[in-house]
Amino acid sequence: MTDRFGDRTTRVAVPRPARRMLSTTRSFTVGQGKGYLTVARTPEGRVAAVAVRMAKQGSTLAGMLDAFSTTVSRGLQHGVPLETLVADYVGTRFEPAGPTDDPDIRQACSVMDYVGRRLALDHLPYATRADLGVLTAQERLAQQALGHKTTPTGTCVPAGVTP
Repeated sequence: MTDRFGDRTTRVAVPRPARRMLSTTRSFTVGQGKGYLTVARTPEGRVAAVAVRMAKQGSTLAGMLDAFSTTVSRGLQHGVPLETLVADYVGTRFEPAGPTDDPDIRQACSVMDYVGRRLALDHLPYATRADLGVLTAQERLAQQALGHKTTPTGTCVPAGVTP
């Protein structure tokens, strides 16, 4: 990589992902779109790679989600914390959007919103998720029973409106 402000060349050391990792694949539906989320983890259990594939969608959405998957995976390989990536993608709005088949995420503003919320629910601690407003259905019920006001996970609040 060449430095923009000089002639010196710098190398960034990127740890190579393990040759074998455990992964899980989950099918999901957001609005009218059906997709698959694959998450690969290191032997220590840290999220190392994310792949999102949409079934029966146009090449634009498929290409965008492929680029999204690559960006998230490279960010994780370069040490970007998962909670930083999740915070950037939760609430992202574009089609397909709408109801999901996930009981913990009833509505999603986009596929990226759904993926961010699912990653948070599966891989982040409660305190971090609570700060992001990403809770399971049971956690939302428990907070409501305590009298806390919450916006349900997956609720797409219109831009400019505070829940």
